[in-house]
Amino acid sequence: MMWIYKKVKIIFIITLLLNVTSCFELELENPNTVSEASFWKSENDLFQGVIAAYDALQLGGLYAGNIPVILTGLSDDGTGESTNEYYAPFRFKIFNSNIYLSEVMWIHFYAMIGRSYQVIDRAVLIEGENVKNIEAEAKFLVALSYYNLVAIYGENIAYVDRIQEASDFPERAEEGELYGLMQTLLTEAIPALKLASEYSEADYGRVTKGAAQALLAKVYMQQQNFEDAEPLLKDIINSNEYELLPAYADNFYENNGINKEAIFVINFLHDGPATESNRTTRHQGFSPREKLGTYGDVQPTQFVYESFLTELDIDGNPDPRLDVTLFHPGSTQLFIGEPYSWWESRFRNSEINTGYFKYSEQQFIENFATEFDGGTDFILIRYADVLLLYAEALNENGQMSEAYAYVDLVRQRANMEPLSIAKPSLDKDSFLEQLKHERVVELSGEVTRFFDLKRWGMYNASNVERDPNFETFVNGRSDVQPIPQSELDLNKNLIQNPGY
Repeated sequence: MMWIYKKVKIIFIITLLLNVTSCFELELENPNTVSEASFWKSENDLFQGVIAAYDALQLGGLYAGNIPVILTGLSDDGTGESTNEYYAPFRFKIFNSNIYLSEVMWIHFYAMIGRSYQVIDRAVLIEGENVKNIEAEAKFLVALSYYNLVAIYGENIAYVDRIQEASDFPERAEEGELYGLMQTLLTEAIPALKLASEYSEADYGRVTKGAAQALLAKVYMQQQNFEDAEPLLKDIINSNEYELLPAYADNFYENNGINKEAIFVINFLHDGPATESNRTTRHQGFSPREKLGTYGDVQPTQFVYESFLTELDIDGNPDPRLDVTLFHPGSTQLFIGEPYSWWESRFRNSEINTGYFKYSEQQFIENFATEFDGGTDFILIRYADVLLLYAEALNENGQMSEAYAYVDLVRQRANMEPLSIAKPSLDKDSFLEQLKHERVVELSGEVTRFFDLKRWGMYNASNVERDPNFETFVNGRSDVQPIPQSELDLNKNLIQNPGY
């Protein structure tokens, strides 16, 4: 059982007060109880602390459920057709359910930040061969949290950069301040982190140098700083630590081995506790609808389905990634044991007639209503993503001819004609438009589109041409989610986002 799955429950008890019959109070401390004073002494204590930070990733509030569902539904590659708590927020309407979405993401990401700073701030007092690496892992997790929080809530959120006391009320971050913090943390982390090949198989899933470089490149690109992103992405490619898997589909199945395409992966344990690993809402929520034990919280938009139909592969067949990504009218696969013909009449919206198939773990389903025995890892940063980002950075930096080769690597794996042959000599703007298409057919449903839309300036009401839900998008308000009212009540330094 890999270390990352170990549930850490550290209980800090300062003293135990016992009332006795001799007219005085005797103050005793149980020597077997872990206290804050007795913990944080060794490298192993620090290691246990970073495990607790990693553990937040697997919670239902983050990547075991809510984040993939919510950020897909808030993008144009996902919609929610079920009449549940997601219906109104996915249409950018303000209802009480919006508070639920805001709270769950805010609380869990700040919890990961808090756990990580327990490690970062104490690492300077602890000696050990791996202390710097552990500290760097925690810095990555803080940066990852802020990368999401800034995209979801905007830049003017709580600025937390150290261990918080109960009396602390974090200041409201200024524009650029959190991006600066992310850049500092990742720049410090990169030289201290191990390469993927330097970890043992038992440590698969820990933050690597390549993961930190990729995240820092993404941080730069979200700020339109392609010049600083380019060398980071190039270093990842030249490191020879990662490669595209021969079969695209193998990224989304549990194969009980190390995935060389996964740059940063959230490990889910096969046959582990149901609350952590098996029946994750990430799998249940990505169903055509709430049938056969699934939730049906998010479905692909018609835009995603049609994107796969715009180009045939070199054998004259539809893009083979279609069958891996979507459960669609031409699917030969079963979904929860039933063919597409069974599901066809059960879609809530006849215009939304597909479901996400990738990551749905059909190979493990016997009786979904009672047993869901899967633990497929969720790849947060994939090598194909890095190749396409590098092509984008090269294009933005005026190196369009060099950019083609990296798009071609991704296309050729999918049996698509090289772009350098299909569409040679594209100019800068046309090449970017093609890249937008390439990222849809390669990465849909993998929580990249939300950030792509923001980077490209497409997260606005004009996106209604791809997703009808954007018809009720209000520019200047819907760009970000509301800060939870509970946080505003607790911390008077925070101000609600405009329009809420």
